[in-house]
Amino acid sequence: MRLYDISLRRTGLSISDRLVAVRRLDALGVAFVDGGRPGRSFYRRAAIELSLRTATLIASGGAEDLTALLAAETPAVAMVVQGHGFSVLREAVRQLVRAERRVIVEARDFFDSWLIDPDHALEVVLTAAEAGAETVILHDTAGALWPDQVGEIVAAVADTGVPLGFGCDDGGSAAKQLFAADAGAGLVQGSYAVVRGGLDRAVSPSVHSAETGVAPVPCPRLEQTVSAQKAIGGVR
Repeated sequence: MRLYDISLRRTGLSISDRLVAVRRLDALGVAFVDGGRPGRSFYRRAAIELSLRTATLIASGGAEDLTALLAAETPAVAMVVQGHGFSVLREAVRQLVRAERRVIVEARDFFDSWLIDPDHALEVVLTAAEAGAETVILHDTAGALWPDQVGEIVAAVADTGVPLGFGCDDGGSAAKQLFAADAGAGLVQGSYAVVRGGLDRAVSPSVHSAETGVAPVPCPRLEQTVSAQKAIGGVR
């Protein structure tokens, strides 16, 4: 299981502090650090000042941000899909791939779409993969499903053979992450850092019985992030 951190999408940190946070997330072993929308100043400095050992810095945005995403010149890009047609998604991913970017597609509202029309939701995944996306993140945006329901749907989509990730916004994220990972999601998206000025809480690195009804499940990879509160909480 690889981790995709989105802590910096919502922080009000200065560019210098964001760079420090990226370095510390890299030290935690995170696979991808999402720097947020493609503002040129941050990504220009990142290209010059960062030398990452484990993490890949990633810029994220929608199809309407395609020009800016290319200008950010990050080795990987997250294309956030929400309400775009298949042709728009296909062409945006193809352009990024032609520009030699690794592409992750984040399918927002995927689970709600699946409950309404599974074939349509699946077509989003297949379109992204056929266009060249290396991973499609299934995002539980509304947070209405139980962890076992998330696992069942991820398992069904995993049968396509498309590399999958999982992300969600609600408080039950730790349980859902583990169910999704067990069902075949190899990339788990979340906020694994505590960043002063923007985020003041850390996601629990283990699943507790109150969330799942079963005994606590240790998650060694996530347990590494306990130190983030001290390591990143001191960023000024």
